[in-house]
Amino acid sequence: STKVDDRINELLEKLAKELNVSKSWIIQQAIMQYLDRYDDYLSDIRIASIRETVSHEDVLEEYGLQDRMGHKSLQGTKRDK
Repeated sequence: STKVDDRINELLEKLAKELNVSKSWIIQQAIMQYLDRYDDYLSDIRIASIRETVSHEDVLEEYGLQDRMGHKSLQGTKRDK
């Protein structure tokens, strides 16, 4: 059992009557929508926190491929300025 202020209760009663459902059903639906959205929000935060951007040059260096790929550093070129 949950108490809500009079204005919310009036709105719930009106909506319940229009939809021909109980106030409890409306409240449950609202809570489920909120929880679903919050779960999506938390998932987005988790995904963003595990993403890491790695430059092409760093990947080549990590695997020792910079010389084999004929890769030349862009440092000192007009692109860096």
